[in-house]
Amino acid sequence: MHKVLRYLGAALGLLVCGMVGATVVLFNSLGASPVAEGPAVLTPPLINERVNVLVLGADRGLLPGGTQGALRTDTIIVASFNPATSVMNVISIPRDSRVRIPGRTRLDKINHAHAHGGIMLAVDTVEQLLDIPIHYYVRVETRAFSRVIDAIGGVDFFVEKNMFYHDPFQDLLINLRKGQQILDGDKAMQYVRYRGWDGDIGRIARQQKFLLAMTRTLLRPGNLLRINEIVQIALSSVRTNIDGAAVLRHLPHLDNVSADKVTMLTMPGGEGWIQGVSYWIIDDSALDAILAMHFWQNTKEETNAITVMIRDATGNAAGQPVARALRRRGFNVIALETATETVEKTRITAHDRKDDAAQMVFRALGQGLLASESAAHNSDVTIVLGTDFIRKE
Repeated sequence: MHKVLRYLGAALGLLVCGMVGATVVLFNSLGASPVAEGPAVLTPPLINERVNVLVLGADRGLLPGGTQGALRTDTIIVASFNPATSVMNVISIPRDSRVRIPGRTRLDKINHAHAHGGIMLAVDTVEQLLDIPIHYYVRVETRAFSRVIDAIGGVDFFVEKNMFYHDPFQDLLINLRKGQQILDGDKAMQYVRYRGWDGDIGRIARQQKFLLAMTRTLLRPGNLLRINEIVQIALSSVRTNIDGAAVLRHLPHLDNVSADKVTMLTMPGGEGWIQGVSYWIIDDSALDAILAMHFWQNTKEETNAITVMIRDATGNAAGQPVARALRRRGFNVIALETATETVEKTRITAHDRKDDAAQMVFRALGQGLLASESAAHNSDVTIVLGTDFIRKE
């Protein structure tokens, strides 16, 4: 029975972790509501593949006159779980990060992706930025946050300094005193919403610290006995594609997760202004180093030795983006050719029986039919891109 409760706690922790930072209100750029959303269909992970979850914290700001504005993703978190090691790596992406949103003509703030295209465009944008597949998403609205905190009896937490902020327009009052205390739902929301002199990055660090304290509180035996009540509160304001089958598939691995196996990371970069707009400017080299160490399935030490030839038979010039993506991962792309005729299916062929190399290429691309041949070749792996190949740009 105790193990079952721990399984339930781990699953619930995955669902509610997005609430930690989901309570920050956008004070500007409120626009039209996202397009009407149908089901966001994603591909589940392969056996023993990293499991990547996108957590979106969403809130509605107030427009002039007190009416609610658009649902905006104000907190963006990606959690990557390695089932082989039970290690979880979590990266927070500042809402003002300047990125390329698929289908948009110019770089924009990442939190605009959801407003333009709902959950699916947010997923596409994050997949492109991190070059990883997103298998599951959890979008949490702030109204559930304080109710969950109250349901678990509050969180015993050290507030590191006095915090005060008042904004009558947003009906927001933050008034916390420094010291160890039990934060109820209202005070917890004040803490994760506070933005001091250290800006969005300081707020993210506080949110991550509170997330760990909240998780420890959630997994106490007394709270696990109230799991049904907590789940009902969480699900009242959660949209997710995590279904019962997915929970059952991953629970045995999640049961082995402990605090020392969770690494919290923040998008590297710095604040900057471009044409009068404030952005978080991402440090691409530092980001790739983080991804290679914590998120990509294979390290660059493994991929650097693999030579790849690409034959583009898509008819729509997909070869260059694929070559860039593979080089970003560390693969040695030695040739890129354009086929005179298109083919339907993408094919990844291992030469000289270098099947492990082809598997690494497949994981990097996320698609294609695998083949193997014993004959030697100029490259370890040849990719023939077919008309079925999809690369979001």
